[in-house]
Amino acid sequence: MGRDVLIPDGDDTPRPAYAATPPDAARGVVVIHELYGRAPEVDRVVDRFAGLGYAAVAPDLFHRGRAGCVWRVMRAMRDGGDIPATRQTRRARDWLAEQCGLTREAIGVIGFCFGGGFALMVGHDFGAVSTNYGMVPPTERLRGLPPVIGCYGGRDRVFRGNAAALGTRLEAAGVEHEVHLFDGVGHSFLTDGDRPVSYGLTRPLFQIRFDPETAEAGWERIQAFFDRHLRPGAACP
Repeated sequence: MGRDVLIPDGDDTPRPAYAATPPDAARGVVVIHELYGRAPEVDRVVDRFAGLGYAAVAPDLFHRGRAGCVWRVMRAMRDGGDIPATRQTRRARDWLAEQCGLTREAIGVIGFCFGGGFALMVGHDFGAVSTNYGMVPPTERLRGLPPVIGCYGGRDRVFRGNAAALGTRLEAAGVEHEVHLFDGVGHSFLTDGDRPVSYGLTRPLFQIRFDPETAEAGWERIQAFFDRHLRPGAACP
């Protein structure tokens, strides 16, 4: 359904991404990958949104290296500032808007794990935010965000406390939000990646396991949230 694309950067250097722009899409979403980077399960998220009638694009934020990007994102989440990954994400949004004639208010951002915290960091440039089992920036970084939905796994020993922290900080920042904690699952329960070695090594803390039934419950909430908060724009040509 989707395709590999190249999106020009500020210096006209093309940056890789995976995109799907179905006919008549009136809303869009930028998909931010996990710590594993561009992966088949991320492409399937793009295809999933396309199947729901959304235009979607997933920029590869790690194409120039993982470690440096993660370090810069963690620092910016704490201290603020514009970094290459945030600029790349905005250009992915602009590319999607140009492809489909969409306004900023019609395009949301969704992120998972690493991408969950990153989605909150760049969310000011979008119409709505879906953050999933990621870090939570300080309250002052959340002020001015559009509506936010957060999903976390109750068996995730590392990030499950972030569900309460996200709700508390968004409330203090005056941001419309809803936060869901799914008790029977751990980390990464919304995407169907297959990495038995790394999952086995991290299982005591993260309890990573794709759970189709719980995943569908989460996806239903995310879709309903985006349907409510993203203002439909012009359809893709």
